[in-house]
Amino acid sequence: MTRFVLLCCCVLSTLAPAQAGDANTHVLAGARAFRAGDWAVALVEFRVALKLGAPASVRWYEGATLARSGRFEEAVGVFELAFETAPNERDPLLDYYRALACFEARLWGCVLEVTTGLERTGGPRIQQQVASMAAEAKQLLSAEPPREAIDACFTRASGASSPSLSRAWLREAARLGKRRVDRFRVDEAERASK
Repeated sequence: MTRFVLLCCCVLSTLAPAQAGDANTHVLAGARAFRAGDWAVALVEFRVALKLGAPASVRWYEGATLARSGRFEEAVGVFELAFETAPNERDPLLDYYRALACFEARLWGCVLEVTTGLERTGGPRIQQQVASMAAEAKQLLSAEPPREAIDACFTRASGASSPSLSRAWLREAARLGKRRVDRFRVDEAERASK
């Protein structure tokens, strides 16, 4: 049994008995489909499980599935929601998928935030990939971010496909603003992301 399936089984143990039947079935089916690389089926199964009352921690698996299927920006929004609703239910593998989604969506501050400490967990391949993502993000953020980059985050937030993706872009604007001496639009981004 893969680590991903084991993690899903841990989530199932938190379901109330009345919810367990249908939601359990769909979480397990999602985990099996994920392991088989059938991202479309895994995504449907995790989403159905959530509708049937599975715990919010299943959102981490939904986000991982979106990241694996190359739907990185959508994954960022789901990971943002997962972090807001079940922050203690993640693990290094799920954080890796979150870092990957942030990296591919070009949210460099998010990459640095998620990869901090992650370079020392997981297997050698994941450690190497995390180190590479973190190094590229550090390189891109080595100079003070231009105001235009922060403004672009606000633009992306206003056009986001979901409220949680909008909050992710606003949090990125705040991260970038904090890297500037003048803290450009930090207060505005933090207020808007709540």
